[in-house]
Amino acid sequence: MQKKTIIFDMDGVIFDTENVILQCWKVVAEKYSLPNMETTFYKVIGTNVDETTRILLETYGDDFPYEGFRAEYRERFFEKMAKKGIPIKKGVRELLSFLKINGYQIGLASSTRREVVEDELSQAGIREFFQVVICGDMVARSKPEPDIYLKACEEMQVSPSDAYAIEDSKNGIRSAHAAGMTVLH
Repeated sequence: MQKKTIIFDMDGVIFDTENVILQCWKVVAEKYSLPNMETTFYKVIGTNVDETTRILLETYGDDFPYEGFRAEYRERFFEKMAKKGIPIKKGVRELLSFLKINGYQIGLASSTRREVVEDELSQAGIREFFQVVICGDMVARSKPEPDIYLKACEEMQVSPSDAYAIEDSKNGIRSAHAAGMTVLH
């Protein structure tokens, strides 16, 4: 049986936002004199805000000013997005159109909060391609746990073994694999 369900990650797969976020993190980290921010950043790619908080506190100590850090990098990120728009990856619209025309079910499983995901997909003009959108604030455990992909498959009424996941991060690949999906990266 040919698999006809594909569930995409968002940041790094559909949008080239991870590089923008990393640059924002680095600027704010310099302000706070935080060493090795790039290494820490790669540990949190694909996780939700709770897991990111945990990793940053574990790395930089319990007195790490997470809320201030988060507010500052997010402000920088949204300023960049307002000026330049959401950086959609080359070929994404064409791929989504091809899949839709050929009868694939298309879902999205992003660790980002739902409000942000819905806004970014709408701004990019691609929201209508996704039958199901599952976000980090809709599941109890973040990637690398399988919860987000299991929920997406459940809502799409497909067995994880009959679906593909398209991922770019170590945490996302681990999550989709743990859910029992075929992972494309």
